[in-house]
Amino acid sequence: MQPQDIICKKRGGQKLTSAEINAFVQGIDDWSIADGQIAALLMATLINGADTDEIVELVKAVVDTGMVLNWDAVDLNGPVASVYAMPGVGDKVEIIAGAVLAACGLYLPMLCDRMQYHTGGTMDKLDSILGYDSRPTFARFKKALRDSGCAFMTSTEQFAPADMRIQSIRDVTATLDSLPLLIASMLTKKVASGIHKLTVDVKVGEGAFTKTPAEAENCIALIKQCLPAFGIDANFTLSDMNGLTGQNIGNSLEIYEIWDYLTGSSGTRDADIHALVKRVCSAALLLNGVCATQDEAEAKIDAIVASGAAAEQFGRILSAMGVSPAFMNNPAPFLQTAAVIRPIYPDTAGTVKNMNLRWIGLSVIEMGAGRLYREQKVDYSAGYTNMCKVGMYVSPQIPLAFVHAHDEATAAAAAEHLKGAVQIAA
Repeated sequence: MQPQDIICKKRGGQKLTSAEINAFVQGIDDWSIADGQIAALLMATLINGADTDEIVELVKAVVDTGMVLNWDAVDLNGPVASVYAMPGVGDKVEIIAGAVLAACGLYLPMLCDRMQYHTGGTMDKLDSILGYDSRPTFARFKKALRDSGCAFMTSTEQFAPADMRIQSIRDVTATLDSLPLLIASMLTKKVASGIHKLTVDVKVGEGAFTKTPAEAENCIALIKQCLPAFGIDANFTLSDMNGLTGQNIGNSLEIYEIWDYLTGSSGTRDADIHALVKRVCSAALLLNGVCATQDEAEAKIDAIVASGAAAEQFGRILSAMGVSPAFMNNPAPFLQTAAVIRPIYPDTAGTVKNMNLRWIGLSVIEMGAGRLYREQKVDYSAGYTNMCKVGMYVSPQIPLAFVHAHDEATAAAAAEHLKGAVQIAA
């Protein structure tokens, strides 16, 4: 069975068989299939789609290239669950939810994505912290989960290695917009992590992969069709991605915002972040039987965040994966700082009417916070802080945001990109 024949079949819009999918994934895993051939099949799938059977077979084949975790024999005194937030610009809910839900008594083994085109990735954010081990051994991952209630890692040679290769190619070949491939990657990580309860936050808007409510509902329906094959029970939330949640975009900058939200160090908590955290975490608490009603779940989350219990849990999660406990007192020494930090002012005064989040996300990649090619080194310090939001007043004296860049030329280009992405009404 030649890989080019499989590529040709999908290019022609035909459905692939289980044998063909398994043969191709085996070639990905043993490197007998080249990057160009993988890219070709990914593009053919993007163009022609894949049905439920193909997604399920792809997930099974990729999962079989590595280990599947089993938590039955591990001494855990609470439900094992997971949260997946579909990619979105500046979205940081997965990391916060991990800390909040662990503080509520859940255990969350989280195999996560890196940056996906214009959207951020959980693992790149955590990798921006000095000392964080995103590729731990199974023994360390298991101990981290038992000790801290939540552990984040990426696909490795042990866990879904074929997925690791597929995602690195999707990231640089404009094939991330494929809903079947997005769902397959998500399910691969969740199946390999050994969970059976899953809460999915589906982003809707220009900054997301599902831009309309109809696309989001189609995504949910497709996931639901795949879940029975893996014995996973799930519920879903919807989040707006036409506007930014929080104020920071960029790896280290979002970690700082997560720390600030959990610790309350600035004196206030971003209302949009808190609303998103409550929506996603309450759904997870209800699904796992920790709370019986929505009101009870939301009250529990409010208490966990306000008391500092979630912040303490976040500190334990980071320490278990190699970060110094001193991080929680002052994260600055553990996060990269940009050489150039300056405000971006609009040319005219007015109210922010609309923000092109996709364009803003691409601008952050241009600054070095993502990958334009597979081997590119990420600039963890790059991005925007103190971002304006729809409805805010801005002027030549009130900035749209602050840019963080490694040199003046990059900062100037990023400023022009941001001004072009923000629409201001008189």
